[in-house]
Amino acid sequence: MKKVLFTLATAAIVLSSCGTMGFGTSMGAMIGGTLGSIAGDAAGGWHGSSIGGMVGSIAGMAVGAAIEEQQIKNKMEQATGNTSSVTSSQPNNAMASIELTNFIYTDSNNNDTIEAGEKCQITFDVENNGNKAITNITPILELTAENKGIKIGNPRKIGRLSAKGKITYSVPVNGTSHLKDGVAEFRAYVIDDYGNTSDSREFTLPTKK
Repeated sequence: MKKVLFTLATAAIVLSSCGTMGFGTSMGAMIGGTLGSIAGDAAGGWHGSSIGGMVGSIAGMAVGAAIEEQQIKNKMEQATGNTSSVTSSQPNNAMASIELTNFIYTDSNNNDTIEAGEKCQITFDVENNGNKAITNITPILELTAENKGIKIGNPRKIGRLSAKGKITYSVPVNGTSHLKDGVAEFRAYVIDDYGNTSDSREFTLPTKK
């Protein structure tokens, strides 16, 4: 009978403190107190039951609090990750309004061929066909396949492209001593700071060593 009274008293104390501790902490204390009381009673009667219940309550409370803290931490990390993914992206529809047109290739001897040691240039227009200005975009000109005989100039960012606006963009393209006879395959597109890209344009130019 005393064991039952002590168990009920422990439960009453824990339940009365639920307003100040989490559910996991209070449940841990209740379960720990009950198990400790039973174990203590088997070992030392009433006094053993009292001491066991008290020790079990404290231990159970600690375990419950640790579990509850980890759950809160996991929820905070998940919330932080979701917020980050939202703030680091933007709709790709703005890039859909960009069009690359009027590609022109110029070289020193006007033979429309990239030659070893020759300094050339590829020029094209970047057009914004949308109704809103687009900021911080970078036109990219790259080779679709590795070619050690061609060196392309570094890209330059466009700070602002107004609605219905157009910018003429030029990229240096030089032939090196490693250039061989053949064909160079190029791809041009525009990328923004968030990784969104416009539609690409591909073309080829003959090469000569």
